[in-house]
Amino acid sequence: MTHAPLATAERTLPVRAAGLSAISGIAFVALLTLIHVVRRDVSLNSQTTSEYAIGDLGWLMVVAFLLSAVSYGALAVAVLARRPRRPARAGAILLALVAAGTVVGGIFVTDPVNTPQDQLSTSGTLHGLGAGLALMFLPVAALLVGFGLPSDSRHVLRWTAVLPLAALLMFLAVQAVPDMSIGWPERLLVLVYAVWQIVVARVLSRRTVR
Repeated sequence: MTHAPLATAERTLPVRAAGLSAISGIAFVALLTLIHVVRRDVSLNSQTTSEYAIGDLGWLMVVAFLLSAVSYGALAVAVLARRPRRPARAGAILLALVAAGTVVGGIFVTDPVNTPQDQLSTSGTLHGLGAGLALMFLPVAALLVGFGLPSDSRHVLRWTAVLPLAALLMFLAVQAVPDMSIGWPERLLVLVYAVWQIVVARVLSRRTVR
């Protein structure tokens, strides 16, 4: 009898954490969409979503960053709470680092996209470090979680696991092309990352992972 509450908590924690992750991820996408509507001063072609944090309404983007961080952090908890095998555990740890990097990217506002490297502010430098960490670690985390977490929805986890890596490679390829605008590719990258996170969170909140 004394172990019943603990056992119940162990069963419900992964589901609740996954539910929080899904809700936070959906809220992030919804808020980011709203920001695109109200911030017409930011170019969709030449400026990244991080630049929405600059200006009087910049706090909206800061909130969006924090929602995204919660979604990744809660997903890490949802995965770890299921006591998975090593690959998925490693993926969950990377997700926690992605969440931490996203918090840093949200708290510290970026510099304008055309700022010379030798004129970057401390805030802009820290933003780049945090956001860059999240950008690079998420595809690896997705692969480790997608292929390392056994589930009755294994096919969904696996085919979605490759999407973040594909989006990142596309984004890096675009950056290598001279005079190519990065606004839309970066937005596609952000969307793919969010879609992956929401899909996996929904799977873990509904399904029994064995």
